Amino acid sequence: MSRIWSMWGGLLFLWAQQPFEGTLTYTTKIEGAMAAQMGEMLKSQLPEKMTLFYRGTKARSEVGDKVMITDPEAGFVYLLSPSLKTYQKVPLHPPKETEQQPKITKTKNKTKILGYPVEQYLVDLNTEQGVIKMEIWATPDLKVPETTQRLNNLTRGVKVEGLPLRISMDVPGVDLKITFLATQLRRERPDESLFRIPEGYVEEEVSLEGIQK
Repeated sequence: MSRIWSMWGGLLFLWAQQPFEGTLTYTTKIEGAMAAQMGEMLKSQLPEKMTLFYRGTKARSEVGDKVMITDPEAGFVYLLSPSLKTYQKVPLHPPKETEQQPKITKTKNKTKILGYPVEQYLVDLNTEQGVIKMEIWATPDLKVPETTQRLNNLTRGVKVEGLPLRISMDVPGVDLKITFLATQLRRERPDESLFRIPEGYVEEEVSLEGIQK
């Protein structure tokens, strides 16, 4: 019997180490004095929800009418415009050693989101606009590949342990707080076709030098 429990425990450990495969949907909440003044403009720039798909090392994000597919093995990010049936192919670059790293503090605070245990991280992120203060709640029970996490626009590339289920950030210089909260999580492997360029799409010239965090 002890051998059976030992084997079962080993299987659980291996299963826990596997990258998360599934679908995660966030909803957006805007708070602060500027939220009322800039309500319509903010709504046009920040869709009410965004959906992320994970399969192996690949990731897909759907934000409004824009789609981004990350393929670390191929070394590219694909930016799709479904309404125009066009896409851009952007090479992935490793982060520069000279880039200023954010200050990340892991607290002892814990809670649950969607039934998963989450841990709190406080982040000071230096930008051209000033210091962005972020609060990230991530679950160590679900992990994604490092490259995929680095290219997550919601976390601004901040590296934490596990999958972020709640991200809040204060906009520098104004009374405005933006929160992305995971409201739906499905642990079903997304179809492989979601991570390919659809037939009929035309490639456009890249107007960016690259995507890197």
